[in-house]
Amino acid sequence: MKKNILTLILSTGVTLGLIISALHQAPCYLMGKSTDICIQGAGGVNRFYFQQLADHTFDSFPSPCPNLLYSNLVFDVGKTALLVEFPAYNDFWINQMVCDNTDTFAYVGYETEKNHPVKMVLFSRNSPSFNAPDDALRIEAPSDTGMFLVRYLVRDKNDLPGIDALRRSVKLFELK
Repeated sequence: MKKNILTLILSTGVTLGLIISALHQAPCYLMGKSTDICIQGAGGVNRFYFQQLADHTFDSFPSPCPNLLYSNLVFDVGKTALLVEFPAYNDFWINQMVCDNTDTFAYVGYETEKNHPVKMVLFSRNSPSFNAPDDALRIEAPSDTGMFLVRYLVRDKNDLPGIDALRRSVKLFELK
C-alpha cells in the first residue's frame, strides 16, 4: 500500500512538472511562430513587416482586430541600437514593444505623444555604444531580441491608402 502511494505521489509530481514546464514554454513557442512569420515577411530582422487589414484569413497571431492595421518588426539590438521615427498621426496608434519572453516592456503612441511625431532609440544592455539625437526617447529593452506590434486605427476603409502610406514612412536607422 505504501509503495502504491509513493508511486502515485511521484507520478503526480512528474506529471505536474511536465504540465508546468509546457505552460511556461507556450508563450515562447507562440512568440517564435509569430517572429518567424514577421522575419520572413520583412526579409530579416530590424525591418518592418506590413500586414493587410485583418480578415478571416489572418493567421499571424490569434484574435486580431479587424479595425486595426498592423505592422511588426522583429528587433535585435544586441549588435546595434535602433533609432525609430514615427510620423504624427491624428488618430489612435500604438507601438507595443515585447521582449523575447512575450512580456510587454514599453508603449509609445497617440496617448503618449499627443499626436506629435515620435523619435525613439531602442537598445539593450548588450548594445554597443551609440550616438543618438538628444530629443529621442531612450527605451532599454530587457532582452536583445523582441518585437514591435504597431497598430493604427482604421475608422473608414477609404482611409486605408493614406494610413498605409503613413506607416510605410516610419524611418528606421541602426545606430553606430
